[in-house]
Amino acid sequence: MEAQPASKVWVPEALPTNRFWRWFYQTVPFASRLDRYFLREMVAPFVTGVLFFVVVLTGHYFYWAIKSIVGQRAPAKDLLLMVVYLMPQAAALAIPIGMILCTCIVLNRMGREMELMALRASGVSVQRMMMPFVVVAIFVTIGDFFLNDRVVPESNRRANQILYRLAFINPTPLIESDKFFKVSDDLWFYVRLVNYQTNRLEGVMVYQRDPRQWQFPQAIIAKWAQKEPDENKWVLHDGIIHKFNEKGDLIAQIPFRQQIINLPPDLPLLINDNRRPHELSTRELRQKIEALDKTGQSSYELQVAYHFKFSVPAATLVMTLWAAPLSIRFARTGGFAGLFIAILGIFLYQGAMGWAEAIGQRYLLPPFWVAWSQNFLFGVMGLWLLWRER
Repeated sequence: MEAQPASKVWVPEALPTNRFWRWFYQTVPFASRLDRYFLREMVAPFVTGVLFFVVVLTGHYFYWAIKSIVGQRAPAKDLLLMVVYLMPQAAALAIPIGMILCTCIVLNRMGREMELMALRASGVSVQRMMMPFVVVAIFVTIGDFFLNDRVVPESNRRANQILYRLAFINPTPLIESDKFFKVSDDLWFYVRLVNYQTNRLEGVMVYQRDPRQWQFPQAIIAKWAQKEPDENKWVLHDGIIHKFNEKGDLIAQIPFRQQIINLPPDLPLLINDNRRPHELSTRELRQKIEALDKTGQSSYELQVAYHFKFSVPAATLVMTLWAAPLSIRFARTGGFAGLFIAILGIFLYQGAMGWAEAIGQRYLLPPFWVAWSQNFLFGVMGLWLLWRER
């Protein structure tokens, strides 16, 4: 009787005996099965958290767009496109939150299911388990910085162009009742009531500043106004022009039956000039700071915004170092511990950032420390907590 060949028995992958490869697997993230396992566990919570916060942050814009489309007969294509252009800004804010959330959720789950205890019993240190999260946080920080610096300013610029084009060029202006809004550096409007059926603006105030006289603007009050469908101007009806001297005394009241207000022909360019600091790239902020410094004007707020461009994305790495050891320590307290730690960390970081900005503006602290103080605080706390978990 012929002997049957022995069946192949599955043997687990042996650890490398070479000292170099053993060191390589222990130090280089995602080179070992352990690192790839951590990476797989992080993907779903990270993507879910980012998408959730993007929807939350853009939800009110989408609601406003739907209300404008239905109630004010505004063009649906332009408004929905504007909401799409606002999504990168929401994503830039949601990505750090998603990273902190996935770190807390993954480590909390593994702690509750004894996986972390098994790893520590087999000789894997907490610092080694933290390495995949730190490396992913570094890549997320770099990606979030480039998104916030390169994509967000351009997308906000295009969203503002759509908004102003609909508000000042189209026959049906997207203007809210009982609100002030700025057209250019020398022109402001106030509308008491907007009648979308008749395309009329009731109770209009126009503040028009004379470039030669900066103290007191010219005030125009009209009963109603209407936008010319094919021209870049508004026509005011039944109003009074109030003029002031350099001391602020009223020197003339000129009634009129009809007055034409010409809107700036380069309105899209003015929109870009009126952007807020967080809507500018680092290069544009640096150019504005240099221009203000040459003229002797204060550029303190722009300098603070410039340093925040770097410190806010870096918060992803800092808060990962802070949240991970806390998630490991309190993993056995319940399934919601990781979520609670993530929300608490976001709340505390935003509070510290707000306090640093307010105190810095009050006492004119160096812009670098205003933007980076909360990162140093939470970074030191995170390293101390990580050392305690050894």
